[in-house]
Amino acid sequence: MTYVYPNWLSKQMMTGVKGFNIDAYLIALEGWRRGLTLKWYFDPEVVTDLKIIGSQPLGKTFSLQSDDKKHFFYRSRGEKVMNEAVSLTTSKEETKKYLHQSNVNTPESKGFTEEDNDEAILKYGMDLGFPLVIKPICGSLGKGVVTNIQNETELKDSIRYVRSELSYPDVLVERFVDGVDYRIYVAGDKVLAATKRLPAFVVGDGESSIEKLVEEKNNQRKENPYLSKKTIAFDQDLFQSIKKQGHILQGIPELNELVYLKGQSNIAAGGEPIDVTDEISPEVKNIAIQAVKAIPGLEHAGVDVIVSNNHPTVIEINATADIGMHVFPLHGESRNVPEGIIDYYFPETKGMAQDRTQIFFDYKKIRELFVSKIVQEAVIPDAPKGKLYAKRYVISGKVQKVGYRNWVRRQALKHHLNGYTRNLKNGKVVVVVGSEDKEAVDNFKEVCYKGPARAKVEDVQEYLWENQVCIGFEVRRKNKVAKNK
Repeated sequence: MTYVYPNWLSKQMMTGVKGFNIDAYLIALEGWRRGLTLKWYFDPEVVTDLKIIGSQPLGKTFSLQSDDKKHFFYRSRGEKVMNEAVSLTTSKEETKKYLHQSNVNTPESKGFTEEDNDEAILKYGMDLGFPLVIKPICGSLGKGVVTNIQNETELKDSIRYVRSELSYPDVLVERFVDGVDYRIYVAGDKVLAATKRLPAFVVGDGESSIEKLVEEKNNQRKENPYLSKKTIAFDQDLFQSIKKQGHILQGIPELNELVYLKGQSNIAAGGEPIDVTDEISPEVKNIAIQAVKAIPGLEHAGVDVIVSNNHPTVIEINATADIGMHVFPLHGESRNVPEGIIDYYFPETKGMAQDRTQIFFDYKKIRELFVSKIVQEAVIPDAPKGKLYAKRYVISGKVQKVGYRNWVRRQALKHHLNGYTRNLKNGKVVVVVGSEDKEAVDNFKEVCYKGPARAKVEDVQEYLWENQVCIGFEVRRKNKVAKNK
């Protein structure tokens, strides 16, 4: 199954963009396409006081600037989100205090620190009543979250597992809410996207083992740029989950039998993101908006909501939210959340990227510069100001091993054209050039006829080019993927 990209992105554009770098790249690309000046930073602390989370900030911090203002971003979060709000939402316990104060429905819970012993946590859980959830107070990506704890034995085991085995001494115990899990992205008074998250599962075909069905699911996920590194692991959680349902890894489920592989719906653990933006009720959208407003200094964020019997409950808020799930759902419509975020910061540029979806910059090269510590800052050349016009020229004659490609690169840069050139196996050379200047693109055919001194051009065939064009001009050594599949 070949993954179909949304019309403003392509496989080539996403080359080398993985993990949380996806968030930064997508927002930077949207702003840059609108004509904003884009600059990337090696050390964010030198230029901004934006709160940085995680241990690998490389390639995640950038600025976008117009004639009269400049904003810094870290991943999906811009500087309109106050650092105090980031700190509040990092603590699940503090988040719940503010949600309660604003009368936003959230499960009853209590936090415990490393100074509290396991017996105190056990007693609170027993008093609160089952089913329960235990999770790290400052965890992320669903790590250490144990859901639907049904009895005292399971609670004891879960406390030991989270605090001792996973080394999360500070935990939150809360009442488990059974229902449908949603991540809703909010900017100001608007819901930009809503994604339903299903726990990892397979459906039996009456012939394949669970192991084979999981492998097939993982192959499908690998085609998705967001899910490619979030495959379903054959771990203890999976073995325990299928065991509870009476299965083993080599067992064959019956036709259409649903087998859940994990207890939680976190996408990093194999959960499936499904777009439901047009389906969720106004009540669910409203509680997500109110949850963001409940946190002082929080302007845009991702909100985790459980809906049970049409009744929404806010579980968590993510100030530095993962937006890739909304852009690259496994099922449903892709939502351009980066567009909504840039609208929020630069409303005067709204709609200016719609005719520039062919143009992009090479994020992988920028990150390589930072990894090698060659540069501290990287400014991306401005995007073409208008609609991109491009052509593909195929040059025949004595054009290989005579310096033709390097010569044509110099000519393209001289004429302010973007694109690439490469050799073909049949001895010809292909040149793709693009610009908002139609005349410069059309006239480049005559340039191609000239060539360097050692070349002898016999013919130049021209074709319209409607695929993507990378900013700058590249001499390609290999036949790179050029089509948007």
